[in-house]
Amino acid sequence: MLFLSLCLYLQGTHEPLSNREMGYGRTDIVLQSKTPRYPSYVFEFKYSKEENDNLDKLADDAYQQIIREKYDAPLKGRAILIGFGHHLKKVAMKWIVRD
Repeated sequence: MLFLSLCLYLQGTHEPLSNREMGYGRTDIVLQSKTPRYPSYVFEFKYSKEENDNLDKLADDAYQQIIREKYDAPLKGRAILIGFGHHLKKVAMKWIVRD
């Protein structure tokens, strides 16, 4: 919820979307660009309750879910696809730019 609140700051250039049907599933958060000048962003989060879980694997799982479920399909132009694996204050991230 905190991350979505931070995304509201970008309302001038992006439309924040949370838990919306896109592609074959529901995304966690999408920042859809209002203009071709800026890229859109797709965020998927995987949380671990265990301190010793492999956060890199969770980030990769989140990223693969974006690809598998085609969450970026309705987005036009450049999109940055980002998967997060996190536990409390520890985080891992995997991302790619799709043109």
